[in-house]
Amino acid sequence: MIRRILIGICVILLLIGVGIIMREKPKGYKEYKSFTELQKYERENIDYRIKAYHRNPEILVMAIHGGNIEIGTGEVAVDLGEKLNSSTYVFEALKPKDNQMLHIASTLYDEPTAVSMAKEAKTILSIHGYHDEKKENVYIGGRNDEYKKIVKKYLKKEGFHVEEAPRNLKGTQKNNIVNRNELGEGVQLELSTKLRKSFFKDDDFAMNNRKQETEEYDKFVEALEKATLKYKQKELE
Repeated sequence: MIRRILIGICVILLLIGVGIIMREKPKGYKEYKSFTELQKYERENIDYRIKAYHRNPEILVMAIHGGNIEIGTGEVAVDLGEKLNSSTYVFEALKPKDNQMLHIASTLYDEPTAVSMAKEAKTILSIHGYHDEKKENVYIGGRNDEYKKIVKKYLKKEGFHVEEAPRNLKGTQKNNIVNRNELGEGVQLELSTKLRKSFFKDDDFAMNNRKQETEEYDKFVEALEKATLKYKQKELE
């Protein structure tokens, strides 16, 4: 009897050990190359969370690097999508550290819900962030030139500094998730760290402070709302 109990305990410990090994991350990896790979090592609703709001699919609002990857982008996407009654997709990294590993490049992004929602949309507005602590800036890219022009105009009108995206952030590749829609073109915004910090009280990125948005945040979301409504009226109606 005791022998059986000991054997049972050994089996359980062995299975636990196998589970730990299977969840051990590949050495030398900086970020995952696919959602399938990410799923092998990260736990949904613990390490990451997906928010998908199925509304009017004409213009999909996305933030595929939200949560603790490119902080502030998910908040903008959720609030903008709600104001527009637009379908919205957000991937949120929730880990206390090492969230950059959960960054899947836009050209490789293959999470099934995101891909499906992108295909249903006529065009997409994708919100991203890049590292720059010194300058409040927005880089604008993507293949939808008319939408880009209108977004740029409305952001500048509200006092935001907007520049054409550099080559590495241009978002013009056809396999970029922002362009995988009915028109084959979307708009990709890259917000600097300094700008995104200005969206929250005391420039504080702490998770428990991200509900305390500033006037700057409200102005930014409102500018995108007005630009999107103008684009829809001009091009989609």
